Amino acid sequence: MPLSRRMTALAAVIAFAFAALVTRLWFLQVLAAEQYRSRAVGNYVRVIPLAAPRGRILDRTGVPIVDNGRNLVITVDRQEVSNETDLLNRLASLLQVPVVELQERYNDPDFLSYQPVPVYEGAPEEVVLYIEEHADEFAAVDFQESAAREYTGLAPHVLGYLGEISPDELRDPSFADHRPGQLVGRGGVEQFYEHYLRGEDGWLKEEVNAAGHVQGTLGRQAPIPGSDVVLSIDSQAQRLAEDTLTEAVGAARGIYDSESGKYLQATGGAVIVMNPDDGHVLALASFPTYDPRIFLDGLTEKEFDRLKRPSTGFPLSNRAISGLYPPGSTFKPFVATTALKSGYASPNGFYPCPASFKVPGDTSGTVFRNWKETDSGIISFAESLVQSCDTVFYGWGLRFYQDRKARGEYFQHEIRKWGFGELTGVDIPGETRGRVPDASWKQQVHAQYPDLFPEPTWLPGDNINLSIGQGDLLVTPMQMAVAYSALANGGTLYRPQIALRIQRADGSLVKRFEGQVIGRVPAGGGVLAPVSNALRGVVSSSTGTAAAAFAGFPVPVAGKTGTAEVAGKQPHSWFAAYAPADDPQYVVVAVVEQGGHGSQVAAPIVRRVLEGLFSLEPGSYQLATPTE
Repeated sequence: MPLSRRMTALAAVIAFAFAALVTRLWFLQVLAAEQYRSRAVGNYVRVIPLAAPRGRILDRTGVPIVDNGRNLVITVDRQEVSNETDLLNRLASLLQVPVVELQERYNDPDFLSYQPVPVYEGAPEEVVLYIEEHADEFAAVDFQESAAREYTGLAPHVLGYLGEISPDELRDPSFADHRPGQLVGRGGVEQFYEHYLRGEDGWLKEEVNAAGHVQGTLGRQAPIPGSDVVLSIDSQAQRLAEDTLTEAVGAARGIYDSESGKYLQATGGAVIVMNPDDGHVLALASFPTYDPRIFLDGLTEKEFDRLKRPSTGFPLSNRAISGLYPPGSTFKPFVATTALKSGYASPNGFYPCPASFKVPGDTSGTVFRNWKETDSGIISFAESLVQSCDTVFYGWGLRFYQDRKARGEYFQHEIRKWGFGELTGVDIPGETRGRVPDASWKQQVHAQYPDLFPEPTWLPGDNINLSIGQGDLLVTPMQMAVAYSALANGGTLYRPQIALRIQRADGSLVKRFEGQVIGRVPAGGGVLAPVSNALRGVVSSSTGTAAAAFAGFPVPVAGKTGTAEVAGKQPHSWFAAYAPADDPQYVVVAVVEQGGHGSQVAAPIVRRVLEGLFSLEPGSYQLATPTE
C-alpha cells in the first residue's frame, strides 16, 4: 500500500478515536454528570450508624428488672479483606466458634459493601485485647461497644425478650427507622413499648479515599437513649408469685387423682395480683416459664422449635392473658349477681340443695349432679356460695333458659358486661378473648365442625352448665382478675395496666398511665353487697370451701374456689380472692391446669401470696384439705 494511503488510513483512525473520546467526555460531563457526582460523594463520605442505648425496664420502686450492660461486637470491613477464608478461620479459632457461623454473618446481604459487618456479639474482653495487640494480623477487624440486655430472670412473660428484626419488618413502614441486624422487642413490655424503649440512633460521617481508608471525620450526631419504662410490677410480689406457683405445681403432681387413676398432671398455671382500685398489675406469673437470656446470643431454629413443642408445656405462652379455661365455681358470683338482678334470687331467700338436679319434663334421663353426693337441705342465698352448691345454680340457669322468649339471651348479655368474652386491653401482646357461648355460637360451630359439635340447638343443659362456669364457657385468668376487682371496688371495670410511667434516662417524665375505666358492671350495691358478704363466708365460715386453706389467717378475705372439669383431662384448680374483705387492696387469682380441687391447690397459692403482700412472712407452700 502506498505511503500516502497508509497515512490517510492512520489519520482516519486517529480522527475516529478522537471523536469517540470527545463523545465520551461530553457524555460524562453533560448527560451523566449528576449520576457520577452522586457516586463520587458516596465514595468519599461514609455514614456509620451509632446505636442508641435501649431504655431500661424498672419495677414500681425503681429497681431495674431489665438493664443494659457492655457488649463487645467484633466487626469486619470487607473492603479491606484480602483473604476472607484465612481471616475468618483465624477469628473462629480465636473465638472458639464454628467458622460457618462467622461466614453467615460476614456475607449478610443487608449490609452495604462499605459498612463494617458485625460478625460476633458478646466477645470476651481478652479476645478484643488480643486483636488490638495484633492489629497487623487483623487489619480489617475492629470492634464496637453496644448496650447488652441484662435480664434478671424475673417476670419473663411480662417483659418479653429481644430478637433480630426480620426482612418483612424492615419493609414495614412502622420499622422505617430500623437497621438490618437490629434487635427489637418480642412479646411483653419489650414489644408493646418498643417505640419508647428503642431511642434514636445517631451517626458518624467519615471521609474516605477511593481505597476506603478514613481521611477524617466530617460530623457526628450522638444517639438519644431510649426511655425507661417503669412498671406497676412489684419485684418482691412477682418473685413470691412465681416461686409459689412453681412449688404448687410440684406439690400437685404428688396428689393421686382417684377419678383418672393417675397422679395430677399439673401441666401449667398462672397467678395475677392486681390493685382493684386502678387496675395496676403488681404481679403476673405463668408456668412453665423460660429465661429471656437464652435469646441474647440467638437461638437456632431447632432450639426455638423445642420451646414450642407440647412436651415442654409451651413455656413461651403467657397463660395469664392467653390461657383459656372453664372457670368452674369461681364464675358463680357473677351468675349470682345476675340472678339477683333478674329477680330469680333474693339475698334473703332459701333454696334446696339436693345431690342431683333434673329438668322438669325432660325425658332424656339427663341428671346434673352437685359436687357433693349428699343432700344439704334448704340453704340460704349466702350458703349457696359458701358451700358452692351446684344444684341451686342449676335452678337459676334453667330459669334464664325458660325466659329466653321474653328476655332473649339475657344471661349471656349480662355476663359479657363483666368483661367475659372480650379483650381486657392489657398493655402486653398476646391476649385472647375467651368465649361466652350462646345459641348463635352453637349454630356456627356446628356448621363448621359437625362431628365435634353434632347438636346445633341451644338446650336447657347448655344454660345449666353455664350457670356453674362449665360447658363451652372459656375465660382467661386476667378476665377473672378484672371481674373480681369490680366485685371488690363496687362495680368499676378497669383496664389492667402493666406500665406505670415512661421516663427519660435522666428521670424526667414522658408519660404517666393512670387507671383507665373501661366500664361498669350491671349491678348496684344492693346486688353486689350480699354476694361480697357470701364470699367472705367462703373463707371464714366452717362450711366454706376455702376455710381449711385460710385457717388462722389474720386478714379478712373474700374469695371463691373452683374445680373446673375438662373432658379428657383432670380438673383445673382455681381460686380468686380480694383482701382485706372490708377494704380491698389486692385481688389475687390463681389457676393450676389439671391441678385438682381449687380448695386444695389454688387456694393455698393465694394465701401464701397474700401473706407476702401483708408482710406476714410467708412460710412454705402447703396443700390444704380438699373440698370443692
